[in-house]
Order: sequence, then C-alpha cells, then structure tokens
Amino acid sequence: MDQNYWQLGTWRRVPVAMHWTVLIAFAWMYLIFWNLLGTLIGAAAFFVLLVVHELGHVFVLRRRKIPVERITLFGIHGETAHGYAGPAGEILVAWGGVAAQAVLLALALAAKHTIDFSGIPLAAVIMGPVLFVFIQLNVFVMVIALLPIGPFDGTAAWGAIAYWRAASRRRKRAAREREMFPERGLSPERRRELEESSTKAAADYLGKFSKKTGGGGEDA
Repeated sequence: MDQNYWQLGTWRRVPVAMHWTVLIAFAWMYLIFWNLLGTLIGAAAFFVLLVVHELGHVFVLRRRKIPVERITLFGIHGETAHGYAGPAGEILVAWGGVAAQAVLLALALAAKHTIDFSGIPLAAVIMGPVLFVFIQLNVFVMVIALLPIGPFDGTAAWGAIAYWRAASRRRKRAAREREMFPERGLSPERRRELEESSTKAAADYLGKFSKKTGGGGEDA
C-alpha cells in the first residue's frame, strides 16, 4: 500500500486502511462548528459514520459467507473489497452500507427526541456535534453513497431495478410455460407416480378389454 494510505490494523483478520482524504473531515467540521472542540468531536463522529457504513457491507458479506479482503476509508466514502458475490449479492452488499447508516440515523433521531441533553452540560457539548453528524451529515453521505457514478455504491445498488425486472420477466415466462406444459412443473417423484399410475390404468383397461373380446368370441 502506497504512502497515501495509513494501515490502521486488522479487524477479524481483515486489513483496515485509511486514505489521507479522511483528514479533510477536520477542515469540513471546522467550517461547520467554528471551534476546535466541536471540530474534534464532529470529525470523530464522522469517522464512526464511515466505519458504520463499511460494517454494513461486511455484515451482508458475512451473512452470505463471502470473504472480506480489506476495508479502506476515504474522504466521504469507503471501500470493502470482497470475493465474488454474484449479481444479487453485489446489490445486497451495496445496500448494506446505506442500511447500516439508516439504523444509525434512527437511533440518533430517537436519542434527540427522547433525551434532554441540555440538562447535562458536558453531554450537550458532545452530543451537539455528534447528533449533527449522525443525522444531517448522515443523510448527505447516504445520498452521495447512492450516486450511480464512479466508486459509489449506487452503481451496484440501483442495479436492483434491472435485476428485479429481469426476475419478473423470468417468473412470468415460467408461469406461461407451466400453463402450456404443466408436466414440467412436477417434481421427479410426482412424475414417477403419475407414470406408474398411468401404466397401471392402461394395463387394467387392456385387461378388461381383452376379457370382453375373448368372451364375445366364445359366445359366437
């Protein structure tokens, strides 16, 4: 890894690195809060936000038993390199990051509207920047992440529309084929049962027919 990245360590044997552009968050936070303490708290919260997004990807990958190769954090997004996931897997992984942010957003909104931090001076100082990052900036980062351009998740996430349309067309085609050829929808066991019953019915019919024709010849 070149000098533009800093290795932060490993998490469950997965290398985690940070690109220098993450430091832009300090300048960004200062332009928002205009004080050093708010800048430091906001930058730390923004770093947590980036980590939560990538952990959303990792959660989906672990659930689908897809190997995670490395995690890299950039200025306003991250990258979770992984093994082959397939078309459906790529879509789920892409939405996993935004889903994790949505959970964080819901928790932050719940805390803002249920807890009165104004009565606790230190908590008010800390939670002001934290809630701003976890709510307003969180929504902004979600929008950026879903842009269907460049390295952002939107490139794969919005592929869900085409994937669902193709899946819908396949289901409709399969339904039409089942109507035209109902035997194709039967399981091998059911087909075998029907074949055996058909063979038995045919044998019974032939047996009865031969008895009737044989009996008629003797009467003549």
